[in-house]
Amino acid sequence: MKTKISTVILTALFAIMLLGVVVSDLAFKNVYDKVDKSDLYWNYNKVLEQPFKHLKLDGGNITQIVFEQNKSASVRVLNYWDAYKKDVTFKAYVKNDTLHLTFPNKYKNQGEKNWMQNRVLVRLFAPQLLSIEANNTNFELQKLRQANISVNVKGKSRLEVESYNNSFDTLKVAQADSSQVLFEMAPELKGSKNMHFGYVSATLNDYTILDIGHGFAEKASLNIADSSAVILSGKSLRAMHQ
Repeated sequence: MKTKISTVILTALFAIMLLGVVVSDLAFKNVYDKVDKSDLYWNYNKVLEQPFKHLKLDGGNITQIVFEQNKSASVRVLNYWDAYKKDVTFKAYVKNDTLHLTFPNKYKNQGEKNWMQNRVLVRLFAPQLLSIEANNTNFELQKLRQANISVNVKGKSRLEVESYNNSFDTLKVAQADSSQVLFEMAPELKGSKNMHFGYVSATLNDYTILDIGHGFAEKASLNIADSSAVILSGKSLRAMHQ
């Protein structure tokens, strides 16, 4: 008798587990079917959709934050990163054409830190980005097509620009603390990787590095501290000594 009861209980438990799997699959399929498959970043949730032309970014140097030009402006967060919902210090809002984004550089343990370091947790989109003010961040601009940009980076930061446009009219850079800034052509492009800068204005303080060695700076105004460095191409150096 006891054996029969045990068998019935085990059978019932198995049926419940199987039903749970089926229900979960159906729920996932229902969510997936509603996703716009033409959107490359469908796995990112939109948390803001206001237009902006300038960016003020604080934090994020323990993960990756990426900007890409798009006809529609938005701020998107990886859909299975739930920590931002519980942390009131994560903020994203637009004021006077400027997107203010605050990213808390916090993690529970080394495992979470490693996970965050290997993910792009936040993606930003806008038709153009005219200026960037960044502090303690790891930020990348991908597929940039515009010809002018102003960058002000400080703290422990790294900014990388992967451009689709090989000719910049004006590049303005200000750096402080231990920041690094790099300009290069997008690696996926075929053909020449050489860039052209019509005019470069750079002010570097503290232990900073600016790398524009992938391009030719036709004219440049460089104000560089003794502990800072600028990487220039040979062609740029020869033009400056003429």
